[in-house]
Amino acid sequence: MIKKALLTGFSSGIGFAYAKHLANNGWHLDLVSQNKDRALSALDDLDYDHCFIHSCNLSSPEELHNLIKEISTPDLLVANAGVGINGSVGKNTPRDIQDATYLMFGGVINLIEHFLPKMKEKDSGRVVIISSIGALIPMPKSSIYAAVKSGIYSYGRSLNEELENTNVSVTVSLPGYVRTNIHKRSGLEHLTKKIPNWMWISADKVVVDTEKASRKGKSHIIPGFLYRITSIFFNLKITKIIWKTLNARK
Repeated sequence: MIKKALLTGFSSGIGFAYAKHLANNGWHLDLVSQNKDRALSALDDLDYDHCFIHSCNLSSPEELHNLIKEISTPDLLVANAGVGINGSVGKNTPRDIQDATYLMFGGVINLIEHFLPKMKEKDSGRVVIISSIGALIPMPKSSIYAAVKSGIYSYGRSLNEELENTNVSVTVSLPGYVRTNIHKRSGLEHLTKKIPNWMWISADKVVVDTEKASRKGKSHIIPGFLYRITSIFFNLKITKIIWKTLNARK
């Protein structure tokens, strides 16, 4: 039986690692990316026949609506597309906030609200949402990002509870610092030198841990053993001080 997956934000980082993982396991892939050049380059690196690229700006409700009409219900939906948005209060433009909020929250909800009822009808399917460890701890000067990731985390966990007695699940992944190019694109490249090595994990590790949790039907997962251990102490004042110091934005 052919397994079909829909993956957003596939052209780099966690998305590309997820595409590789699924390709290695024989999935047929619908891959979504906004940047055509990066998508074509990633497709060459992927070197896999059973995939189709969709070009779509997922911060646009109109483009997302058109994308949904092109794709049949997948067996696995991975909502990964994201963007770093940082700056102290009042520094981000209304348009930047609107686009980031739709890309990582409203649009993800629209995508899932379209496909999840169809998964329920056939009583089979999985949804994975890539959120962030920032959903669990304050992120000064990245409050918009933290708020969006917190919102989609709450949405995903609530859905998984709703689906408890079905063969459909929603798993939210909460990665910490992952070695991707998102920090450079977000103007936070200085963090790659400031953050200790032990706090970084690979995109491949995120995918392996996330898929393991998703196949078990878990509501959420913090990839990386050290992150899972340290998350126990997130609400302590000293932890918040250390986190704030390490994550200080320029």
